Amino acid sequence: MNTKMETSEYKINKAYTFLEFQKIVADLVKTGKSSGEETAERIEATKINSQRIIRIYKTFILSEHTVSVVNKLNYDWDWLLLIESWCGDGAQLSSIIAKIAELNTRIHLKVIFRDEHEDIMNMHLTNGSKSIPKLICLATSTQHLVGEWGPRPIAIQEKVKEFKAANPTASHDEFVKNLHLWYAQDKGLSFENEFTDLIENWYKKH
Repeated sequence: MNTKMETSEYKINKAYTFLEFQKIVADLVKTGKSSGEETAERIEATKINSQRIIRIYKTFILSEHTVSVVNKLNYDWDWLLLIESWCGDGAQLSSIIAKIAELNTRIHLKVIFRDEHEDIMNMHLTNGSKSIPKLICLATSTQHLVGEWGPRPIAIQEKVKEFKAANPTASHDEFVKNLHLWYAQDKGLSFENEFTDLIENWYKKH
């Protein structure tokens, strides 16, 4: 991937700070709704995700290494986080992304809903799919694409592959239960380490 490629101008319909996103998800829970196309499954996932997002944001502590790497950044970056309220991976990871962005005022995190920005999502597919969360890093001054990440940490994705290979007939609920168990056991460390390394690489190539 060419990290210095020019991107098309993004048309952002609505963007939110992380705390605004957190409140939107909480408000959806109050009204028994979800973002995007609503189904009973997505409404229930939104309810659980709202609790996860708040809990992880309050309790997750970044490592000294992450703090050191992010504090030394001296470029302005726009981070676009594509997500939906019902996304389980997004609920596990968005709070950590937000806490990393908060370390340096030169990182400008904008949370956008995938289904409201199909053109942007289509430019950043994962193996042809609209998988989220997807984090897009742009140089603020030029809007060049610096890099992207998503939709889940390599360590968790390996467990997903192993589970699906061993359990080809497993239900969606069974898969989701295991997914969140893996995240709970990992405590966000795989993502933090992987993403911090990626930030360091982006910085060197900037």
